[in-house]
Amino acid sequence: MDYGSLCLDEDACCVYQDGVLAELSAKEFLLLQFLMRNPEKVFTKKQLYRQVWDDDLYFDDNTIMVHVSRLRSKLEKDPRNPEYIKTIRGIGYKFHIPRDN
Repeated sequence: MDYGSLCLDEDACCVYQDGVLAELSAKEFLLLQFLMRNPEKVFTKKQLYRQVWDDDLYFDDNTIMVHVSRLRSKLEKDPRNPEYIKTIRGIGYKFHIPRDN
């Protein structure tokens, strides 16, 4: 799955940014994989937690924010102005497809 400079290899469970392997934790990979499989769709933090952590009983808002922040620091050229993982204020996050795709 390729979008812009990101390439997610689902078979090998790895991600490349500009052809360079990005070291992601298992949960970071699963979160990115879910977002990339559903580009431009907005998810609440609770929806993301349920999907990635597979837990309907417990939910930690901060866990999602920390994992998104780590993904941005590892994948975005400018984590403060992300190109891929966008915050939708008051709702959650979405994976944005850059215009050159």
